[in-house]
Amino acid sequence: MRILLLNYEFPPLGGGASNASFEIARNLVRKGHAVDVVTSRMRGQRALEDMDGVQVRRVPTRRRGIQDCGLLGAVSYLLGAAVACSGLVRRQRYDVVHYFFGLPTGALALMVPSLRRIPSVVSLRGSDVPGYDDSAKVLPFLHTALHPVTRVIWSQAERVVANSGGLQRLAQSFLPEKPIGMIPNAIRSDRFKPLGPGAVRSPGPLRILCVARLVARKGISDLLEALALVGDREVELILQGSGPEAHALTVQARELGLASQVKLAGFRAPHDLPPVYAAADVFVLPSHSESCSMALLEAMASGLPVVATGTGGTPELIEEGQGGVLVPVRSPRHLAEALSKLVADPALRARMGAHNRQRVEDHYSWDVVTESYLAEYERAIDESKLRTSG
Repeated sequence: MRILLLNYEFPPLGGGASNASFEIARNLVRKGHAVDVVTSRMRGQRALEDMDGVQVRRVPTRRRGIQDCGLLGAVSYLLGAAVACSGLVRRQRYDVVHYFFGLPTGALALMVPSLRRIPSVVSLRGSDVPGYDDSAKVLPFLHTALHPVTRVIWSQAERVVANSGGLQRLAQSFLPEKPIGMIPNAIRSDRFKPLGPGAVRSPGPLRILCVARLVARKGISDLLEALALVGDREVELILQGSGPEAHALTVQARELGLASQVKLAGFRAPHDLPPVYAAADVFVLPSHSESCSMALLEAMASGLPVVATGTGGTPELIEEGQGGVLVPVRSPRHLAEALSKLVADPALRARMGAHNRQRVEDHYSWDVVTESYLAEYERAIDESKLRTSG
């Protein structure tokens, strides 16, 4: 099978959905399929690249940063990708086209007529679903304005798939007449793993880790307030990520008297993250909305106990009381209580971390996810044949 995979973010650009699309693509290639990707390019990146057998074409864009696309970045991707896709479809026969994100990526189906003749699958990732992120300043207004476009993109695709049950339900409420499937994310448990037997963690304060884009939706401001409430000077918070909230969070940490305890460590590429997780003691994800967090799966595979807000697909990953503590959204007090509980109990941390590691090994494999998508591709092809024959 030859697959055209479209995502405006692909490693090293972007976050969880970027990494997920790469893992699916590389596993498709391992299973004998051919995958072409059209994605964004920033200055210094090559236009053509072979990544583990995946043929990646990058089009110039006006992204604001590695983890910050912006409206201009999305629009410039669509314009460049439309030209690239038109050329590819003229030269190659594709069995299926896989759009990561209904918007912006799915808009290519409306911009390139030749794409509409190919069976398609749309992967919904979170921010592309109306009603998902009420923390954003502009996104809700854009969704409202683009409701008709979203409906057309989803309706014309043969298959639409969300990455968690929570996102699936939200998408279904927006377009009840369109069946929405569900395939979760997964994780490379061979790459993300706990410290080996007998390994000793480097000395220092107890480390709380949060890996996330520094945007309002991730709730990092709530986390800083919670750390101030914990009041333990022997605790360090590492914020691994970049984004537009970085300066505001730096100011907030200083105003809360946490400047010496909070480290804004910046963006790291996925292949550089395993030792970051392995050096931590607790992982925290205080998001206001979440679909199926890749960072959460990375932390679980690394054998870390978790404190997270019980939003979206997070309760589907973390078993309350077994692998971590789930708290209400936008509640620094509850975050502080949960963190204090784990900080004070090394045995509880070890028990929860081991549970999370086992859960990942048992349930979250990219091989299983890839097989699920292959089944969706086959369904899309069959439904396309029925549509054209009718």
